Amino acid sequence: MACSALALLALAACQRPYERVSTSQPENIARNVSADPPAAGAPDSPSAAPPARPSTPSRGAIPDALIAAKIGAELMADEAMRGADVSVNAEHGVVVLAGNVRSYEQAGIASAYAQREDGVMRVDNQLTLAPR
Repeated sequence: MACSALALLALAACQRPYERVSTSQPENIARNVSADPPAAGAPDSPSAAPPARPSTPSRGAIPDALIAAKIGAELMADEAMRGADVSVNAEHGVVVLAGNVRSYEQAGIASAYAQREDGVMRVDNQLTLAPR
């Protein structure tokens, strides 16, 4: 009982007060303007729009083609996957492994490569055991 009370007291002491700041956009821009003089051709007023940034995918979004290519390259480079015929497709983070493998171990290896790749949400293993 005393330990839990002490833990709650310590937790409460670590909390910082929440402060909501609401300012208008021109005021925020004015606060962020550097003290350095503007470069040649730079806008003079702080309310001018910032330069447009090139559009890039978000950091968290990894293209499906890149996911499939990485998994396929890893499978081809692994000696344990010799003799397997595996195709890798990815769509919206779902990786589909299809084709033939020589053993259940190869199917497990292929699934493991797919599962540990960044951006993979689910692995659909459709690999079949090829007759010898």
